Amino acid sequence: MTRQELIDGLNLVIDQGDDLSTVVYAVLKDTGEIKLLNIVNTEIEHIQTMFLNSINSSIINVEGQTIVSVSEADDRANTVFEYDLDLPDSLDYLNTQLNDALPTFSFQDDDLANIETLLIEIGTEEHQLTILKQLSPVEVFGRGGYMLWKANQRLEKFEDKVLRFTPKFNAVKVDDTFVFTDLKILERNHGFHEVIVREATTSIQLIADLNLLDTTDGLTALLSNVSFARKVLKIRNSPVIRNNVPNNVIIEFTRTHPALIRKMKYNEDGTQIILETKLSKELFIKMLDDAYLTSQLTQQFYESKAKDAVELEAENVDENNVAE
Repeated sequence: MTRQELIDGLNLVIDQGDDLSTVVYAVLKDTGEIKLLNIVNTEIEHIQTMFLNSINSSIINVEGQTIVSVSEADDRANTVFEYDLDLPDSLDYLNTQLNDALPTFSFQDDDLANIETLLIEIGTEEHQLTILKQLSPVEVFGRGGYMLWKANQRLEKFEDKVLRFTPKFNAVKVDDTFVFTDLKILERNHGFHEVIVREATTSIQLIADLNLLDTTDGLTALLSNVSFARKVLKIRNSPVIRNNVPNNVIIEFTRTHPALIRKMKYNEDGTQIILETKLSKELFIKMLDDAYLTSQLTQQFYESKAKDAVELEAENVDENNVAE
């Protein structure tokens, strides 16, 4: 998904205007069960407006924002993330079809304190978007602690709970794709690490298929380090592999690039790389990610995590701009 496709998909819903309707669902802790929240219509309208404004301010109207897939996520700022991996088990509820057949949240059987996440579906019958919002501790008042509130001219213990809506959200689903505003909800709260390690294993197989290393066992052993596993995961989209760079060219690069010289070892006939140290393994993965760049203007060497390819286009020469 490109950023323009994301914006177009969001606007397709937002532009429905007065035809829009909104339904709010609660995802309960531990079970992941989804229940419909029965909210009075006048408040639903406020909730709808608040989140549509939030989508505009956090995605649509943000200049310079980019979108990258989660599997290629790096440290660049002002980015949203298209989810392109298997969902962690704890987010499996996102596959649930939202409709009127789901049970309604009951104050007799349910507790506001047990709500972990809200799903806000906005749209028409033809076009919808779904907002995922994980609740923070301060968004359910009365959940833990000892609270007082005013009663006439005195303070009394607050015995109830209050659900507070704030405009910040964690992800939006549009065109059957989840786009996360950041990765914190995944990294901190769900089995995202296990997904990363599992997916990174497929990248290890891609590397093994190159027959470039004497063994990939050392790389596999480091996958327990999630930071390293995320770097390995990106290799499934490696420009080096995608462009079928010959092994002898890769090996020569490791022998001559200033960042790689004497960092790796080789077998006797020089046809395979031997990675004996943690540093050599990290540098090797960076190399496959094509992180070592050279400026054509200054001939300066650079290391870059974020790379946006520049497409070359044939341009017509404007005769008025040609110096005589």
